[in-house]
Amino acid sequence: MAKKSQHLQPCTTHKPPFSIQAPGAEKKEGEGIPRRNPNCADGVKPYLEEDCRTTYDIVMRGTRKFGDLHCMGSRELIQMHEEKTVIKKMVDGQEVEIPKMWSYYEKSGYTYISFNQYAQLVHDVGSGLRALGLEKGNRVQIFAATRCAL
Repeated sequence: MAKKSQHLQPCTTHKPPFSIQAPGAEKKEGEGIPRRNPNCADGVKPYLEEDCRTTYDIVMRGTRKFGDLHCMGSRELIQMHEEKTVIKKMVDGQEVEIPKMWSYYEKSGYTYISFNQYAQLVHDVGSGLRALGLEKGNRVQIFAATRCAL
């Protein structure tokens, strides 16, 4: 009998309230009162945990804690479908029918990388930046799509 792989799913582990009104915050016209996590009622925490003060620290904490579990997923574009329909629109007080193109994306299932694999990617990128001559204290601006490039 083949062993089934186990996939952890998100679930609620805490009881409400999940956010509270920020103490001392005043309501502004057209806005709601700011809210905070109940653990941060007295102010925003400067860092996640004592050993997590940088983005790199957060990546390494996740790697230690979750190792081979899913960290990040992406899907490939299989095909882009286009459909032409006619919609009604008001133009100069007259209702007219105009053609409209709609685009639909057909995507594959998710492909995941683990926390360990993500940490390896972080180290590979860091090594590449070092090889380009960057040193501690240098700044880099990265412009990239919001997707995991596996």
